[in-house]
This record gives sequence, structure tokens and C-alpha cells, in this order.
Amino acid sequence: MMDAPLLTTEQILTYLAVGAADRGACTQLLEGPPSSAAVEVLAALRGNLSAGSAETPVRAQAGETAWIEAYLRFTPELVSWHNECGIADEITRATLADVGRNLEINRRVHGRFGMDTHTWLIHHFTGRLYQLGRLQYLLHRGPEAAAGGGIPGTGPCDWLLGIHIPESGGLGPETVQASLELARPFFSRHFPDHPVRIADCASWLLDPYIPGRLPPDSNIVRFASRFTPYGHPLDTPTDAVYFTFRTRSSMTKLASLPRRTSLQRMVLERIDDGGCWQLGFGYLTLP
Repeated sequence: MMDAPLLTTEQILTYLAVGAADRGACTQLLEGPPSSAAVEVLAALRGNLSAGSAETPVRAQAGETAWIEAYLRFTPELVSWHNECGIADEITRATLADVGRNLEINRRVHGRFGMDTHTWLIHHFTGRLYQLGRLQYLLHRGPEAAAGGGIPGTGPCDWLLGIHIPESGGLGPETVQASLELARPFFSRHFPDHPVRIADCASWLLDPYIPGRLPPDSNIVRFASRFTPYGHPLDTPTDAVYFTFRTRSSMTKLASLPRRTSLQRMVLERIDDGGCWQLGFGYLTLP
């Protein structure tokens, strides 16, 4: 790998789209030498930086603060690696903006600095996930959720793109289509040893309960209709509530949650009626 660029603290925070509320705490983590826990995480990130890596860095005993510190300190090296791969800076910035987004979500959920979703960012910092337009794409082998069953015509050694939906806007059909059209050319160009033609998605938005409960022209229904279902949905009682309302304690406080939108009402009314939200599995052929 070429020498990592010398990025200032301000440049690192800008790459990661860290918001004003979290900048002070992030700046403190970059002061002085790295903590021993962050050093261990940094070594794991370096050892797993490869688009084709199927491994997960060792979590050791590091807590979320050490992971945040490691992500901050590793950013110059990751930016350098992206440059080596010929990845456009705008894609690097869009991908790494998930750091600031998850810090902000954590503050909304818990009211403090931190990131209880820090293991999710492992994918970004080991070169396996990229945001292309509206959607994120995670390069992986075999079905992303084995419990969902296999995807017809694919095997465990085939490369797939797992589609993920960051909290960064709507799911209008044109926006989704534009993103999908970017995926296959991007990975073919930058990672030709990992050919992809199929993308899969595991999400509560693919719960078979939703069609018929929302208007057929709703963005969620249109998004879900792009995928061919496979496997068997799994009960995940909290996913729909967490991603709709961004709260971890809501299952005991459902009555206090707002019911202003059709989506909010649908999520809560299903639970009121004794139902359980599920994780649905689907796949599509990339354009």
C-alpha cells in the first residue's frame, strides 16, 4: 500500500461526515498516541483490508469508544487504499459518511456520544462495502443470512452484493434504479476478481406482510417488489420498531410512540394485533 496521506483532524472528520455534536469527542480521541485497545483494533483492520476478505476483524476486548478511535485513526490508510483501487473520492466520502451518520443515530437513540452499531462499520473499513448513490453494497459470498435459505442458481462460493439502505433519504424508484445501475460496473472495474451479477437483501422492508398494508405505489412496496423472495422469513420483533422510530427501549413503551405516518401506524398496529415483524429475504439480477 502507498503511504497514507497526511490528513488533518479536520479532514478526517470531514471524510467521516462527523456532525457538530460529536466533533469535540472525536477530536479528543485523536489527541496523543492511540490507546492500547485501539492499537489492537487497528491491527485487525489492517490485516483484513481486502475487498475479498470473508473474515471479521478480531473484536478482542475493545469497547465502542476504542472502535471509534480506530476508525478515526485508520481513515488516512483507508483513503489511500481506495486511491490505489482507483475509487473516486466522492464514493469514498459517501461510504465513510456512515460513521457520522451512526454517531448521530447513537446520540438520538441513547442521548450520548458513542456508537452501539460499531461492528457494522467493520465492512466499510475492511474494503467490503461501498455506497453507490442511494444504496450501500456489501461484497460477500453466499447468502448473507444463511437462515434465509439459498438463492436459486448460486452457491456458497459465488460473490454477491448485499444491498443495505442507509438512513439518508427516500426510496424513490428513479433513485433506487440509478443506484442499482452503478453497482455492477463499479465492482467489475475495481474488483474484477470478484464478479457479481446477483444482489440480495435481508430486511424488514421485505416482510411479506407489507404489500397490501401500504399503497401499491408507495416507495417501500415498489422497492420490495424488485426482489424475488427466497428462503423463509425470520421473526425479528424489534427491527421494524428500531428502524422506524430509532429507539432501543420502545418495545416496552409502544403507547408513547408517534402514529403520524402510515408507516408508523402500520408498524405499531401489527404489534397491537399480536403480530410479529419479520426479516424477509430477496434477490435480484443486477442491471
